[in-house]
Amino acid sequence: MLKNFVIVLVLAGTLLFAQSSDSLIAAAIDLYETRHLNSTYLGKSAEILANLVKQEPENVRALYELAKVHYLLGDEAKTNDEKLMLYEKGKELAKNAFKIDDQAVWAHFWYVVNVGRIGQTKGVLNSLASVPEIKKELDKILKLDPQHTGALDVKAMLYYELPGLLGGNLNKSFEALNQGIAIDSNYSLLYVDMGKVLIKKKEYEQARWYLKKVLELQEPTYVADYVLDDKSDALDLLEEIKDK
Repeated sequence: MLKNFVIVLVLAGTLLFAQSSDSLIAAAIDLYETRHLNSTYLGKSAEILANLVKQEPENVRALYELAKVHYLLGDEAKTNDEKLMLYEKGKELAKNAFKIDDQAVWAHFWYVVNVGRIGQTKGVLNSLASVPEIKKELDKILKLDPQHTGALDVKAMLYYELPGLLGGNLNKSFEALNQGIAIDSNYSLLYVDMGKVLIKKKEYEQARWYLKKVLELQEPTYVADYVLDDKSDALDLLEEIKDK
């Protein structure tokens, strides 16, 4: 009887601890999703997730959420050295997550995003060696989730940034972004990146339409991204092509 009672207590404690972990992750997500309201929220989100990963080094969700936060912190960093340090750590965290669960689509996604940011920071010619790995990861993500709009955007920007001789293809960028917009018409980054693609194609009127669409969005999917980056990027691009 006593043995059964102890087992019940252990199981209850395990369930409560799991609930606590989920609550901590939810709180961290709320903080980074509202970072446009307070500049300290992103750092607080990182702290919560880092502490959780220390306690639960095999918590896949905590690992890939922290990988995302490192990417966001890297984007905010002032120097390339600091950016690279944060992106490298994000890459490592995401890799640890999919080593534990190879089917964790968001682990693969934040891995490839951090790898991509490392490449962008170093410059295209210094990061060509990572292109096959990025393509492989994108194929994996889209096999796991064919409607993953983030992966479609990364795929589009890979074709956008690569030189034509090395596989760059603006038409493939356009196709991937169109597919993403069809899935989520409130994802503001897709419109910004479509504007970039069309500007590169010298299709300025069409570019203007997509960029103005960003400004018209009433319920952007990722509000913080919209407020902090996408809206201002759209305005900058519109200014850039105002006489074209």
